Amino acid sequence: MTLANAGLGRRLAVLLYDGFLIVAIWMISSLLLLAATDANAYLEGIWYQAFLYAELMLFYVYFWSFRGQTLGMQVWRVIAIQEDGKLLSPKQASIRFLIATLSLGCFGLGLLWILVNPQKLAFHDLASHSRIVYQPKN
Repeated sequence: MTLANAGLGRRLAVLLYDGFLIVAIWMISSLLLLAATDANAYLEGIWYQAFLYAELMLFYVYFWSFRGQTLGMQVWRVIAIQEDGKLLSPKQASIRFLIATLSLGCFGLGLLWILVNPQKLAFHDLASHSRIVYQPKN
């Protein structure tokens, strides 16, 4: 049985759900960084933003390549897979993350590509040769 690609609404729900978890992770890591350094200077500027971005990348690359799903993806029953149905490799997950960041950063145009693509593939799906598929209940 071929699984259908997830639509825009389901993907947006996953992003929202994962966003709550990511903000919580960022709060904890920021508190730990603040406690370890005892200086607010570390919680501002480009290095702090790069730290948060790297943390975000590690989150997605880990879950996409080793579990296939983030917590939000589990709740909304979608999984990230390669075109042949296997889990993403860490390299493929990294490419997917970087392209997704760019496509979302351009006012979400890369994600909105789903609306014009007959197979419901976003730009970062196409660029990374991956898919987000819906897993119906058994």
